[in-house]
Amino acid sequence: MSKKLLTGGLLFFLISATVFADQAAWIEKSQAEKAAEMLRPGSKLRSYCAPCGDTAWMELPVAQTEVSHREGAFYEVQVNGNGIDLAYIYIEKNGKWRNLAMILGIPVQDTPEFLPENPAAASVPEAREVHHIDRIVTRCLEKEISTLGITACLDDGYKLWDAELNKVYNQLRVNLKPEQQKALKAAQTEWIKYRDAEFAFKNSFYSSLQGTMYQTMNAEDCLEMVKKRTLELESCLKLLKE
Repeated sequence: MSKKLLTGGLLFFLISATVFADQAAWIEKSQAEKAAEMLRPGSKLRSYCAPCGDTAWMELPVAQTEVSHREGAFYEVQVNGNGIDLAYIYIEKNGKWRNLAMILGIPVQDTPEFLPENPAAASVPEAREVHHIDRIVTRCLEKEISTLGITACLDDGYKLWDAELNKVYNQLRVNLKPEQQKALKAAQTEWIKYRDAEFAFKNSFYSSLQGTMYQTMNAEDCLEMVKKRTLELESCLKLLKE
């Protein structure tokens, strides 16, 4: 999710582009107006931030487009109520998905002019089974365009992984010998202490930063920690069943 969820294809454009850099978010009024004309309601765009490490693009139907004044001579294009960075937006032209900033002549860096047909295929050496919880979270993220909605998806994902962790822990425990059960319980107790300490630090750290996107990053960190522990115990369980 670039972080891990996002990098894994959950990549969410609004977060990843903001964390990396704004290249063509605030632009001249004439450029913003031309972009808005190309993103009329009913059309579709694709977001793909190569320098952020995205491994797949995300398609976004356009319901509403407007040009908003930001500061001084700078304006911003907003799609469905959210500002976008044209450096990571692609629209279809003559059968190919081309970078919108480049179409408008706006200089951008480390961004391909044409959207790869399947970016994930080029960056993932071999396909692997996707966990059912990851699929649930991905479907949720695909429907959200606000940081509040994304955070809610990640919070729900955390709860699913936490429940999965408890299930896998109990399944593993009953398959172990008494001395192994004791060692597992001790290890899990220490991990819970570590988890709680990490959560406390991350919550304190992110809450000191301004911006709702940091709430999203905090939620993702929590999810990833519990997911990692779940998969560790799950791998042990699989070894016992082989």
